[in-house]
Amino acid sequence: MKIGGIVLVTGMICTAIAILPLFFTNLDLPSIWWFLSMLSGVGLALILFGLRRSSKVRSRLK
Repeated sequence: MKIGGIVLVTGMICTAIAILPLFFTNLDLPSIWWFLSMLSGVGLALILFGLRRSSKVRSRLK
């Protein structure tokens, strides 16, 4: 889950950078920033996978 959190935060920062051209019209960013902003979804999926996995482990211990 820690890795998922890091990937999520990285994706959110990249998303903030990717939307900068909406506010600054003279700024032209490469399209890689849009790809990197998709990391936030990957990070969220990793967090949810980790939560599900840890809940299954806890239920087996009971």
